Amino acid sequence: MQVPEQAIRNADLIVKYLRQTITPDEQQELDQWLATKPEYAALFSDITNEQILKQELTIAGSVSAEEAWKRLSEKIATPAPAVVVPIKKGIRKWWMAAAAVFAAVLLITIYQLLPGSSGGKQKVSEDLASNIQPGGDRALLRLADGSVIVLDSAANGNLADQGAVKVIKLDGKLTYLGNEPGTGEPTYNTITTPRGGQYQLVLSDGSVVWLNAASSLRFPVVFTGNERRVEITGEAYFEVAKNAKQPFKVAVAGRGEVEVLGTHFNINAYADEATINTTLLEGSVKVTAKGATPVQLKPGQQAQMGSSVSVINNVDTEEVIAWKTGWFSFDRTDIATIMRQVSRWYNVDVVFDGQPGKRTFSGVVSRSNSMAEVLKIMEKAGVRFHIEGKKVTVSSN
Repeated sequence: MQVPEQAIRNADLIVKYLRQTITPDEQQELDQWLATKPEYAALFSDITNEQILKQELTIAGSVSAEEAWKRLSEKIATPAPAVVVPIKKGIRKWWMAAAAVFAAVLLITIYQLLPGSSGGKQKVSEDLASNIQPGGDRALLRLADGSVIVLDSAANGNLADQGAVKVIKLDGKLTYLGNEPGTGEPTYNTITTPRGGQYQLVLSDGSVVWLNAASSLRFPVVFTGNERRVEITGEAYFEVAKNAKQPFKVAVAGRGEVEVLGTHFNINAYADEATINTTLLEGSVKVTAKGATPVQLKPGQQAQMGSSVSVINNVDTEEVIAWKTGWFSFDRTDIATIMRQVSRWYNVDVVFDGQPGKRTFSGVVSRSNSMAEVLKIMEKAGVRFHIEGKKVTVSSN
């Protein structure tokens, strides 16, 4: 099947428009084409909408443009040129990783709109779009006496008194007010988010913690002694209040410890991930794994804890904490890793029909979208999904 020259030309015109290098004659040519069919005008409207560009067209199904071109026709013998689309002002650097394949994916989309094309878009079921919605502020709080408070249904205001400390909920945030020095054994509370949940917590010392989905934080109501110690599972972002006399320590899933004085950092310690990753944004932290030499991190570094601890430099910290600011952010991320994030946020079970494969994706999608919107983007690259209730089967071949 030969790709029409006009489809290639129209994709090139749109790329030139986005790059702001289009000539007046080319602009007239583009306008004439857009006027020939409503679908073309709708596509152009989507592509030039910054939010939709962020959420959809910046994601590509592979790192190379060649693979995207192969989807058009086996008769195309040469790879597509790596057309880089300059990112508009206000769009973050996250989508730069997908720029090289943008033109190829755009061409596929235009080709699928041509009359008589057999390459129609794959569509996620309508039931999925309506039934599987994104997560939200959901969590359970277990108090020292064992009683449990469902935070998402609890009213704003004072929820409980833990000694001299008041536990207050306000607009999706839990705050512990009062940090009088305590004596004896500390009293612990535990906050747990389910799949499809997240929550923000202010500890009694003023430190702020954001919990991602399927995570937990065990913490003392009041910090006593010569250290501030908490325990996490899953993923959390910390902004620790400075207190040089009382270092802040995070016990990580029973496998190690992160020690700080005052800093901003993220810990990903999900049991189904290959390593426990501690990423430093500000300040300094020391990461200690059982049986391994401690490592000291500088801002922009990430400690990956497995059987040993390795340090990765120049980490894209915006990508690491994208979940905290309401985004999925992928940079050449494999589909298995992406679907684990989807599973946690949308509270679904994911299985693969065969091996996941090595295909990778780059781009950013709002976590406020329904799961259908996330999967539709990957479908553009040939990934297939079958949904039964809360079970999602993925075929990446």
